[in-house]
Amino acid sequence: MRYRNLRRLHLWVSLLTAVPLLVLSLTGALLVYAPELQRALDGEARNTGPVGASLSPTAIVDRVSQQRPDLRIWSIGVNRDDVWTAWLADGAGVLRIDPTSGDILDHFHPKDRFEGWVTALHRRYLVDGPAAKWVRHGVSAVALLLIVQFAIGLWLWLKPPTPFRRLSVSFRQGTRFGILRLHQATGIATFLILTAVSLTGMAMYWHDPMRVALEWVTGSKVEEPQPPKEDGYPPLPNIDEALDVAQAAVPGATLSYFRLPRRSGDSLVAGLMPEGAGEGQATRVWIGDDPARVLYVYAASEANLATTIWHMRYIIHVGKFGGPIIRALWVIVALIPTGFVVSGLWLYLGRRSRESQARSRNRTLAPAE
Repeated sequence: MRYRNLRRLHLWVSLLTAVPLLVLSLTGALLVYAPELQRALDGEARNTGPVGASLSPTAIVDRVSQQRPDLRIWSIGVNRDDVWTAWLADGAGVLRIDPTSGDILDHFHPKDRFEGWVTALHRRYLVDGPAAKWVRHGVSAVALLLIVQFAIGLWLWLKPPTPFRRLSVSFRQGTRFGILRLHQATGIATFLILTAVSLTGMAMYWHDPMRVALEWVTGSKVEEPQPPKEDGYPPLPNIDEALDVAQAAVPGATLSYFRLPRRSGDSLVAGLMPEGAGEGQATRVWIGDDPARVLYVYAASEANLATTIWHMRYIIHVGKFGGPIIRALWVIVALIPTGFVVSGLWLYLGRRSRESQARSRNRTLAPAE
């Protein structure tokens, strides 16, 4: 394909994706720090007791049941230094619980809060109902087109001679020249990171094709936990005993969350973070029977490459895997597509203006017939 045709394709894809890409870019930057922003907005719902002086998990679950017998807890996130979070069954929302008293501090639906609103805008442009799945296909398609844009831009950069000299950004030859070089250099410097962000975003909705692609690239299979069937076990005696058994199975680990049995005889699942484990590397322990015993252990830290990447796709997507420096970098990375859209449109409109001026001059200088 000719250089001019590729440049035109690069332009038309940019125009097609400009608005949806701006939305993804700006909301993606917000989502990196969305939990912290939400906590700042929720300043009134804080732990009212001394740090670490929490009730037992059984006592907290009982207290919640006393206050709201109409609600059933599905899973509880444990935070030793702050309020606990309970996700409710049947789409009934989320509770924030004071672990020192078991009091419910807040009951909300995530979609009604800032973080939920930004997430819905990022994933489906706030569209609900049956149309939402098609919008999510569209969001994934925009991410795919961003990767296509990188491929086209890379080819356009490599095609003329001395491509590496064009990575030097200088405004000495004018603003237009400097913006063009900055546009090119930024694309070359960030295409690998932004491709990873785009692919992990696509993998959160295009599950099957992205999973197959990941397995092909890594040469390994994505593995899922295989706990035993929960048939015939007597009900667990109590939550505290089950969590003690889970803790003993992973010495030195910190309890991160636990998922309650759905019905009598089902297992409790505890997520424990081993010492030194990173985000997304919790060891899951299934506990059941009476007396409580370990039924199955799944250590995420021992998973193969494909499984690790697959189960960390959201963590990679929002930059939660490498501490404060990576998260700050991810905000910049998320905003770079906004820079591409703005600088690309500015360069295009400037070129159109110059071409229009040149045509006007030619008409003025053309001899009269």
